[in-house]
Amino acid sequence: MENRTHLISESDTVDSRDVTTWALPEGAIARLGRGWVPDIAFSPDERYLAVGTWMGLWLYDLEILSPVALWETERGMVGCVTFSPNGRWIAVSNSDNMLKVLDIKNGACLTQVETDDHISGLTFSLDNRYLAAAYARSSTVEIWHAKTGDPLAKFTANVEKARFTRPICFSPDTQLIASSCIIDTTHNTDAIVVWDIESGQQIALLIAHTKEITKICFSPCGKFLASGGEDGTVYVWDVNTWQQVQSYTDFGDVYRIFPSYSSEGILHAAIMTYEDIAPSTISVCNLESGEQLYTQQISLTTEDYSYFNYWGKTITFLNGSQLAYECKHNFINVWTLSKPDTRQILHSPISYPISVMFSEDGKTLAAEHHHEGVVLWDVESRRSQPTIKDPSAGKNQFLYAPVNGKFYVATINRNNVSLWSIDEDRRLVAEGMRHDYKSMCPLLTPTGNHLVCALEDGTLIVWDVQNGKKFRELTHPLYVDEDEDDEDNPDEFEQLKLSPDGRFLASESRFTPVRLWDLQTGKEVGTFPSDIYSIIGFSPCGRYLACLGEYIQLWDITSGEMFKTSIKQDLVADEYAFSPCGRYLAASIDEIFLWDIVRGELHMQLPLPQGCQKMFPLIFSTCGNYFAAGAWWQPGIKKVPICLWEVVSGKQLATFWGHPTDVQALTFSPDNRLLASASYDGVIYLWDLTPYL
Repeated sequence: MENRTHLISESDTVDSRDVTTWALPEGAIARLGRGWVPDIAFSPDERYLAVGTWMGLWLYDLEILSPVALWETERGMVGCVTFSPNGRWIAVSNSDNMLKVLDIKNGACLTQVETDDHISGLTFSLDNRYLAAAYARSSTVEIWHAKTGDPLAKFTANVEKARFTRPICFSPDTQLIASSCIIDTTHNTDAIVVWDIESGQQIALLIAHTKEITKICFSPCGKFLASGGEDGTVYVWDVNTWQQVQSYTDFGDVYRIFPSYSSEGILHAAIMTYEDIAPSTISVCNLESGEQLYTQQISLTTEDYSYFNYWGKTITFLNGSQLAYECKHNFINVWTLSKPDTRQILHSPISYPISVMFSEDGKTLAAEHHHEGVVLWDVESRRSQPTIKDPSAGKNQFLYAPVNGKFYVATINRNNVSLWSIDEDRRLVAEGMRHDYKSMCPLLTPTGNHLVCALEDGTLIVWDVQNGKKFRELTHPLYVDEDEDDEDNPDEFEQLKLSPDGRFLASESRFTPVRLWDLQTGKEVGTFPSDIYSIIGFSPCGRYLACLGEYIQLWDITSGEMFKTSIKQDLVADEYAFSPCGRYLAASIDEIFLWDIVRGELHMQLPLPQGCQKMFPLIFSTCGNYFAAGAWWQPGIKKVPICLWEVVSGKQLATFWGHPTDVQALTFSPDNRLLASASYDGVIYLWDLTPYL
């Protein structure tokens, strides 16, 4: 691993220690973040930690706690990672149903197999001869020869379905293969299914767990099989009789439990607990003696666990002695029995960004991450830090555009909102504001004076940020059909929009008319026509509210009149954006349309890049002269495009290819020299625009 030539091409002249420049796509000057993490794995000798992300595969040296290799960036979307027991190979799968075996020395691909389904569990046999995978959408397990990729066997359980995370393991003698499957979809119950590899017969279906099974493992002697699940129980089964011989319970409020045998055959378990008030913990204990081997508080709250319920593989526990798990906003904690002190690997951040924005001076880039809080990036040093360091704030955080040079962040803990001013002091501005509407974030007025919170009964509360008191209470009546049961399809808020000066609020629900409110008076401004079914947003000047009906229509807030444009909506657009001057409205449908609102006519129509069916998001530069759009992934493409156009001429100036999956957000720097793109892959690229402007 001393030779780093495989990390970056020989033509690159960047500092090899600056991982933000490793394997950059053309046109990018930096990569912020190292990718969303579905899976992590230890090498058998505990020298390396492999971190599979959606932008590629990172290899960390556990002695120096730093990355030494970055592979699989051509496509990315790595889902599962595992080392061979001899430590010579790494197997990786990706979302394109591609399975590869890589050489640990240089990352070269030794074997490649196109699979029938998305892989959700991956393992080598103890003798290194075979590689097995469990599929996510069917209760199927497939086995290949590890060196050649030639198929060996394929088994399908006679049960209802599979699930996204399916643990899988070989018996030590490579005669048996075990995995999990769902046997009761109503109660989300898992079972263990075991096959005899030589005969191809299913020889056992082990039913005991009442929830999802998180890990299964054979003892080194091969006489026992252990399983752990979300029900907080570890069961041990006799391999000869397939009878349950032991169970371990009473671990408290367990989120997940991961059993694993040590090389001496002692059963250990990593236990993840959660508490409503006390800090959550992760611990390792000897199940047979009850000895506690490791314990650590973690920064998860009960509201964070919905994220891990789906992507629950950012924890690994192997050989009864190797533990790695996500911690805080940018660390992976590592514990091993041989080195019991907790070590931290910087991997920033763990989840994916959903919005980005520059500070007014362009020196800082703020990113709101899904279930990971808000992160601030220093554009020059490319270092990150969480905006809110108080662990009680939680990770349910929302970012707002700078007001008077400062970012604001709202945090929600048990339906109570706190608002923070993000300057050097990270000042708490207001707290205790109620908001129980889970699918919609609170709105901060552009002036920073008021915060709008929604309640599930249709109430909108406007809070005064300065004193933390209620300023206005508005009621958007929700539709209730007394003759029908609406529990499965209730009326609820779809959108809330604020005018640029913060005076007006537009509210939209699923089944009732759009309403416009004057926050100064607390009065409803007017009644919208029944054919208006959705809000686009306010024009930058604040005079017009653009709405959708058969045509795009503009509500003139000054006169209270609604008038139609000539822009007919045959298809609902995926995204809309106003130019800073308010003259142009862009929409992405099957092409990108730019309408001249002043003239009420189509300004230009731009075809989408080849292979793209959807462009989202859309954004104008701060000067209004340029326009950018990012794409969502479509089958058959390895990277999604980000396109840059000139507004007046419609000339396409550049196309950037870097993200392997959906672009979530775009933002121009204040001087328009940089374009930042955030993606579902978990990273942000900074693109240099100076050659094109």
